[in-house]
Amino acid sequence: LRPLQIALLLSAVIFFSSFYPKLCMATTVQLEWRIISASHKKGGVDPRLQDIYRNLGAIFNYSSYRLINMSRLSMSPNQPISIPFSRNKTCVIKIIRVTNKWVHAQIQILKGNQSIFGTTVRLMNGRTLLLGGPSDHGKALIFSLRSFW
Repeated sequence: LRPLQIALLLSAVIFFSSFYPKLCMATTVQLEWRIISASHKKGGVDPRLQDIYRNLGAIFNYSSYRLINMSRLSMSPNQPISIPFSRNKTCVIKIIRVTNKWVHAQIQILKGNQSIFGTTVRLMNGRTLLLGGPSDHGKALIFSLRSFW
């Protein structure tokens, strides 16, 4: 191939890849999840939640927010993770699909081996999704998810 043909071919690949984001999409996603205990008792806000406190206060009506568990890990589509959050309850998260704009994920809450809640969500890169969860010993549980790719 001549240099002009190579340059044109390379330009075409770059041009068309901008219209077909699936050619450039990520195969792994960094997922940050947090489990938060919320209550009406005095206690304020856990300092590790300051970055999302404004969102918590706008959506949920509690006076105290405490971080129970937090992790950030790399996930690939169709490889679920299990996050225990009480003696017999587990949150299972599975990435279904990744596009240039969204991560589609399934979330299930299991009590023992039985599903008690399930939903599918779309996460934008770097944005936080908050899900109000089931009560646990008189306190509400909130799940915070954020993805990066």
